[in-house]
Amino acid sequence: MNTARLAAVRRDEERSFRSSPYARAYYICSALTSDLLAPVRALLALSTWPLEQRVVGPLTHRVHFLTSALRLAEASQARADDSLQQEPVRRLLLHYNRNIPGCPTKGPLDLDALRRAAAAELAIHADDEADTRTETARRAQQLADVEQLFGHTLRNVTRLHRTS
Repeated sequence: MNTARLAAVRRDEERSFRSSPYARAYYICSALTSDLLAPVRALLALSTWPLEQRVVGPLTHRVHFLTSALRLAEASQARADDSLQQEPVRRLLLHYNRNIPGCPTKGPLDLDALRRAAAAELAIHADDEADTRTETARRAQQLADVEQLFGHTLRNVTRLHRTS
């Protein structure tokens, strides 16, 4: 799905919510930036998710990358020979391996080393990421329901000058 289509889906969902709030069990809504509580471009969420899960902070992408590396390495290790023989899985694991400090880049792919390195870096970032999400969700409680779901948009305000 291209980004223009994602934007159209989000706009349609927002219009639907504005015309009949909570008429449906869920809405496809925007992920929100942690700094401005603005919609994240091309990243959607479900309205039923807690606000903390819909927030994207400075460390979110890295934490998700490390978490997926850890889970894929664990799943591949559980299926030892089977998954490593599949070329797409092997390429993905090599990509993770190259992008996580502490992973050996020489020799065969070492899933134990990949898991340890991903877990070590995840331990560094996970608490800060969770704190950012919690604080952002707390701030977002000040917004109207529609803004909590679809984001706060900055408005252009012109200043009126009076001459005396």
